[in-house]
Amino acid sequence: MTPRSDPSALRTVLAPLGDSLPELADATCARIYRELDSYASISHNALTAAVRRNLDTAMDALRSGTIPQPAALHGAALTARERFEAGVPVEEIVRGFRISIALIHERFVDLAVTQGLPARATVDGVRIMWGVADAFTTRIITEYHALQVDAALRDAQRRAAAVRALLAGEAPDEAFTTLNPTTPYAAIRCDIPDAATSESLRRRLEASGSSGTARAVVVVDDGQCLGLVASVPTVADVPVGLGPFGRLDDLPRSDRVAQQALALARRLGRTGPQGVETLGWRLAAASRPDVWRHYADRFWTPLAAEPGYATEIVATLRAWFAAGRSIPRAAETLHVHVNTVRHRLARFADLTGADLDDPDDLVGVLWVVELGAPEPEASGL
Repeated sequence: MTPRSDPSALRTVLAPLGDSLPELADATCARIYRELDSYASISHNALTAAVRRNLDTAMDALRSGTIPQPAALHGAALTARERFEAGVPVEEIVRGFRISIALIHERFVDLAVTQGLPARATVDGVRIMWGVADAFTTRIITEYHALQVDAALRDAQRRAAAVRALLAGEAPDEAFTTLNPTTPYAAIRCDIPDAATSESLRRRLEASGSSGTARAVVVVDDGQCLGLVASVPTVADVPVGLGPFGRLDDLPRSDRVAQQALALARRLGRTGPQGVETLGWRLAAASRPDVWRHYADRFWTPLAAEPGYATEIVATLRAWFAAGRSIPRAAETLHVHVNTVRHRLARFADLTGADLDDPDDLVGVLWVVELGAPEPEASGL
């Protein structure tokens, strides 16, 4: 509490001001209803009770000669909660209080003049009332913001629960209020690289994943963005696992593919939407860790015998496959002589026993060149 004036100097006007509070309350309610359309749904009794709390707060401050701290204005917090639940905007609540304080201010000045209150006391009284208005405004805005945050959090939690249910094969009733049941949807999964940008990423995925006839639904949940989209999102700066499009009851399968695609996209360092079309056989390969381990043991593990040379061999194999197994084109890509490419391919064959003319071996070599060796947890892909 901050001292503002000697309350004894104000006593000559406090009694008649207190006597006029019922009249001021009626006048305040009438003016609020007249000027603020958002208060039309507030009952007269509820508004009168709030106005009386406001006027009592101003009177208490005048009697004590102090301006209350915002945290002490529990009546303001109650008003904020009541109006928030009624859908009244915060700026209208502040305007309503300022109407209250303006009317009591006018009555105070009238009484100060008729009662011959010293100018200093009059100024102190006016200062106290506007100080109350500032404190009230601060508490209202703080409380209202907290209520908005809580409501947004509850809404986000409800949305996340609904999305999780859909991806699990359940269909909560609220889903059909936002989804078009005749539109094919796909599940998406996306890691959030920075918690501070999670909402921005969620909105980008949701906006670009919507179509002209169907809206995407994307939520933030446990460090990921997940949801369902009606079109392929255009987010390109982070890896996005994308499942196949289908009916709403196909979403569990779509989500499994999206999770696998995201894990593989992370491994390959790919960004943007990654699904069956972009990952192709790699997605199927990553889902069979037993076969993957077999090929890794044959064509990857032996390279450990020459660790300094292994990187060059793998790079050469990748260039050779990318060039359609053309040694001259691979050499051009690598900026080396064609004999260098031949030597590295031959050395790989010596180390691993691979027959690069055998289609079965070619499949296994391509597999490990693209995916490397599986980690122990690869079975979760």
